[in-house]
Amino acid sequence: MTVHFFNVPLVFLALLSACTPLPAEKKPAQSTAAPPVATEVLNSSPNLITLKFDKEISADPANFMIVPEIGIASVECRGQTVDVYPAQALNAGEEYFIKGTVQDSKKNSTSFGMTFFGYNPDLPILVINEFTTNGSGRHPDTVELYVEKGGNAAGITLFGGTKTTFQDKFVLPSFHVEKGDYLLIHLKPQGIETEVDEKEKKDVAKGYDSSDTAWDFWVQGGNGLSGNNGAITLYTNPYGQLIDAVLYTNRISESDENYRGFGSAKFMLQADEVADAGGWKFEGEEISPEDCIWSADSTATRSICRSSTSEDTDSKEDWHTVPTSKFSFGKKNSDEIYIKN
Repeated sequence: MTVHFFNVPLVFLALLSACTPLPAEKKPAQSTAAPPVATEVLNSSPNLITLKFDKEISADPANFMIVPEIGIASVECRGQTVDVYPAQALNAGEEYFIKGTVQDSKKNSTSFGMTFFGYNPDLPILVINEFTTNGSGRHPDTVELYVEKGGNAAGITLFGGTKTTFQDKFVLPSFHVEKGDYLLIHLKPQGIETEVDEKEKKDVAKGYDSSDTAWDFWVQGGNGLSGNNGAITLYTNPYGQLIDAVLYTNRISESDENYRGFGSAKFMLQADEVADAGGWKFEGEEISPEDCIWSADSTATRSICRSSTSEDTDSKEDWHTVPTSKFSFGKKNSDEIYIKN
C-alpha cells in the first residue's frame, strides 16, 4: 500500500476547566459553559505545529511549552486552530510533548498536553515482507521489512497488533535506507550483548537470525508476536498513518459465534481497524478470517513471506508459507511453497 505522508493525527489528553459557576438562575447551557477541548495535532513541517480545538479559542504564548524544551518563537490563533512556531526546527521522528492553556470567548479555560513526533519530510516506502510468529529459542519471532523507496526511517513504527491495541512496538531511529534494503525487527531477543541495533553498518549484530545483509533491530523486553492469529502493522509514527499491514489466522468464520470466527474481540477489532484504514482487502460486507493469511502451516523456520518480487496488493494472495528451513531473512524471498503431506 502506498501512502502520502502529510499531517499526523494525535492521541491527546484533555484536562481541566477553570470556570467559576454562575448562580443557578443565570447558568448557561452546558455546551456554552464547557471549556474548549483539544482534538488534534498536525505536524506537516519541521517549523510548525498546528493544534485544533472544538471551539474558537485565544491563547497567550507564555502559557505554551514544548518538551524537550526548544523554545517557542510565536503562537497564532485562527478560530479553532492554533499555529505554534518552535524557536528551532524539530528533529525528524523525535518524540515531543506540547502543553499549554487556552480559553474560549466566555473565558472558559483548558490546560492540555499532547505527544507528537517531529515531521519527517523524507519518509521511505516500506512493506512488511516476511515474518515468523511461532518462534523457537534459536529462531525467535522476526519481521522483515523491505524498502521500496529510500529515505529517512525516523519515527516509522512496527506494531505487533495495531497502534490502538498491541503487545509490542518498535520505533525506528533516524538513519537512511536505500531502495532494496532489508530491515529485520527481532521481537523476542535473548538479551545477549551481540543483539545491537544497526544504523551505520549491517554486519555488527550477531544475535539469532541476524543478517549481515540487513539492518537488524531488537525489541528489548519484547513478548513476540501473537502465535497463529494476529495483526502486524507499520505506521509513519506511533500515532501516524498506516503504511502497511498483514493479518494472519488459522481460523474460519465458523470457528466461533461471538467474534465472527476471529477467536477474540481483540483480534476482531484489530482486523476491523486495519480494514477500515484501507490496509487490507476483503470479500464480504465486513472482513472475515477467510480474508486473512493462512498461518497454520508456519513454524520457526517455515516463514510466511511475499513472492520474490515483494508484490503488495494488500491481500492474502501476496503471501505463502515456505518449506522447512527456507526462511530468507535479509535476502530475496523464496518462491517455494510448503505442501503438507
